[in-house]
Amino acid sequence: MLKVLAACAAGVVCLAGCASTIALPTSSPGRMAGANSPAADVRARMTLLMGEHTYVVAKLTVAAATGRKDEFGSYADLLAANGADVSGVLTRAMGETAGQKFTESWTRGNSFFVDYMVAVITRQQDLADAAMLNLNTVYVPQLAQDLSTPLNISTSATNRMLTDQVTTTKQFIDDAAAGSPNAFYADVRAAYAKSTAMGGSLAEATVWKFPDRYPGDAAAEGPKTRAQLDSELQEHAYLLSMTTDAGSSGATAEAGAATSALQANAQDVSRAIGSVFGTQAGTQAAQVWSDEDKYFVAYASAAGDAAKSGALNSLNETSTPALASFLNGLHVTADVASVTHQTIGVIDDQRAKSYAIVAAEDRQSAALLISIGDLLMGAAG
Repeated sequence: MLKVLAACAAGVVCLAGCASTIALPTSSPGRMAGANSPAADVRARMTLLMGEHTYVVAKLTVAAATGRKDEFGSYADLLAANGADVSGVLTRAMGETAGQKFTESWTRGNSFFVDYMVAVITRQQDLADAAMLNLNTVYVPQLAQDLSTPLNISTSATNRMLTDQVTTTKQFIDDAAAGSPNAFYADVRAAYAKSTAMGGSLAEATVWKFPDRYPGDAAAEGPKTRAQLDSELQEHAYLLSMTTDAGSSGATAEAGAATSALQANAQDVSRAIGSVFGTQAGTQAAQVWSDEDKYFVAYASAAGDAAKSGALNSLNETSTPALASFLNGLHVTADVASVTHQTIGVIDDQRAKSYAIVAAEDRQSAALLISIGDLLMGAAG
């Protein structure tokens, strides 16, 4: 497995220079004050991309721990696409020269993360120590400098954010290597909270430095609420696919831990919706999303055609129409059926072990759910 994973890890470096072919949708939220400004767009985009980075590394870790080389390669491609998108946002703001410096440091950091992951999973402590040393003494200080100068952020602040990223990412990789799924999912969620906060901070700095390019206030309530809701929905999508992946492969302990994390996230989604539309709407959101999740998980873990068909019918005839009805009640018209269809496609890939294509499908599923968040923000007011 070492040779396979090492080859895939090397591929991260090669792929990182490729342009992304997957773009998150840019809906038009607008009724909540400030949520539809260029500044709000930057905050949402950076929050989502930094958060996505955490879940892609987590999914790479799961693939490495289970020895699924095609899945590892698929998410390595997604890690590269995520890096290209992050670099694209910052390059547009900072300019080509500063953007290129960031890209080189970010790509190098991804390679170090993958080096550490592979070394820990394959029990090569000397290589793990070397990778961690590179993260702490090369990646953190260099990227901190690459960000602080063009964005006028203090080097100490960027150092702190990047050190948190390294520390929290290391923790969930170590959890996976130790075979501790409950700790793994708790620590992935903690890392995601840190990474999305970093995205918000970088967005605020970008808007402050370039106000003519990004009119609006990225630190205002509207942009913050939009980014928070979108990030909760992105996390929901990625946690759901991790839950169904574990369920479809018969990994009982992992499925249980992922389900608990998914349920906790559903409560966060409901609180985010409740903060905009009121407590009753938040309570209803928790119920409709939980029902939808229940049938997705049942579909993924179905042992026979009858159980699989029953779960699919429940999705198409019960939970998906209920979610669409709930959104309609908030004056949001969303193609929930397409979200369901896309998620079913991800699960079908997992069940068929079509790992080479699963990451791109997974990202698109998350993008569709995020678009509902933007529509919700457009409807609020």
